[in-house]
Amino acid sequence: VWHMELLERESFLQTLTEYATDARQGSGRLVLVSGESGIGKTALIEALAARLKGVRWLWGACDGLLTPRPLGPLFDIASQLDGELADLCRRGAPRDQLFAAFLDEIGSRATSTGAVMEDVHWADEATIDLLNFLGRRLARRPALVLATYRDNELPDDHPLRLVLGDLATQRGTRRMRLSPLTLDSVRTLAGERDLDASELHRVTGGNPFYVTEVLDAGWPSVPPTVRDAVGARMAGSARGTRRMIEAAAVIGARVDTALLTSVL
Repeated sequence: VWHMELLERESFLQTLTEYATDARQGSGRLVLVSGESGIGKTALIEALAARLKGVRWLWGACDGLLTPRPLGPLFDIASQLDGELADLCRRGAPRDQLFAAFLDEIGSRATSTGAVMEDVHWADEATIDLLNFLGRRLARRPALVLATYRDNELPDDHPLRLVLGDLATQRGTRRMRLSPLTLDSVRTLAGERDLDASELHRVTGGNPFYVTEVLDAGWPSVPPTVRDAVGARMAGSARGTRRMIEAAAVIGARVDTALLTSVL
């Protein structure tokens, strides 16, 4: 699936490679990689990791739990290490010590480090504070930190939104938003299959995950993976939102807002 998911991503890869070069030279970067679920954020970073030689990669993630794990990505990363950070995590050390030890771990000049924190739209407040802490200090360290999040799942009052505004003014911070695939790329993925690529592009919105799953399942069926992904998004919505989505789905692909309002 490599070539499938990475269509139209070469410019992003090139830019990330430049940020990694900056980091190696001592100008660290915190890169905030955003885009909807299935847009290919993880695939992009995996491709970057495969391209960069001599970089140590550390991976952590936030989970969509009702009660988020405090500092989940930091503890994930510590479990991949020996040394002070791992020891402090085992001992349940105070947060300021953990933050300082993490910065020392990724900022040591012996090895160029890439640290990944995935799905920070699910982060607890301590993890968001860690991002803020790193954003203010990375500019003088040889480290690349990549944080991914779904920008379409962040309410206006989400704590991450406030921190993103602060981080935008920091010298070492960069933003990167992945866009859906164009019709041309969907045509490329469809290959020799006998289907209407423009209809597939319209239905999937050019989302690489949806496109590849639908093609694997056989157009025009909706594969269980896509059904589950959409269902999970709906399950996390308020009851009124779910009712509105269900009504809109019955109305059709184009929804007249006056009609939808009268139905509800």
